[in-house]
Amino acid sequence: MPLRDIDDVDRLKKINAALVSRVERSMDQQGNAFSLFQTAISLENRVRNRTEELHATLRRLEQSNIELSAAKENAELANLSKTRFLAAASHDVLQPLNAAHLSVSALAEVQTSEEGRKLVRQVERSLETMEDLLRTLLDISKLDAGVVQPEIGDVSLETLFSSLRSDFHPEAEKKGLSLKFRPVNLVVRSDRTLLRRILQNILSNALRYTRSGGVLVGTRHRGDTIRIDVADTGCGIAEDQREAVFEEFHRGTSTLADGGLAGGLGLGLAIVRRMAAALGHPVTFSSRVGRGTIFHIDVPIGMA
Repeated sequence: MPLRDIDDVDRLKKINAALVSRVERSMDQQGNAFSLFQTAISLENRVRNRTEELHATLRRLEQSNIELSAAKENAELANLSKTRFLAAASHDVLQPLNAAHLSVSALAEVQTSEEGRKLVRQVERSLETMEDLLRTLLDISKLDAGVVQPEIGDVSLETLFSSLRSDFHPEAEKKGLSLKFRPVNLVVRSDRTLLRRILQNILSNALRYTRSGGVLVGTRHRGDTIRIDVADTGCGIAEDQREAVFEEFHRGTSTLADGGLAGGLGLGLAIVRRMAAALGHPVTFSSRVGRGTIFHIDVPIGMA
């Protein structure tokens, strides 16, 4: 449009202001784009640096895992060697105790006073406790080393229960507890020695953690298996202790210790689990605190 045709000054001012505003917006946009570009470059550098740091950390972790795995393998080999040694040397380890038993027996025969015989009995009981604990530790070593190979055969529960009754009746009588075995005329397929050790450990715990009442051992048919139940009227096992009782050196809660019920090394049920696993005999239990516990061992039926 020809300039002479424009005679409105205000209109010129508005056009000029619009042009200036457009130029300013364009410059602002260019400035923002440059700022964004710089920010993007900065972020990219930070991401690259962080990624390199993470890669370095991962490499260190991988190296640590390799070293830990090697250390774990060496520790397991060392533990296996120790276990195999103990299992192989069990006879030599027990020989000094056997010699001590013979010496104490000879000493008992020459005692003439009641006081002397009493001291000899105390020494005998101490030796028996030491031997029992040592045999327990050797049992665990043999099981861990795979030395124990079950010899499966027909086992008469009547004969087994009679033997266990003879073993534990004096202890139950001393504590004023009843110990009953329900009459049974059954044969199961198992290793007699291992099955006897399983029941010994369970009965020992049952009598240890029972103040009053007693322990009852019975059986029942469950399909192709016989379930052996060992029920006591003891303190029971709390819900949060159900798995811990099978761990090594677990000796019950502090409450039991304060009440004088905890004792031994806490290895009895750890051995039970290992022996039962070696035999393929599932061991479970149900319990109510303050009411008692029932342990169940499922054993295949044998030939009658």
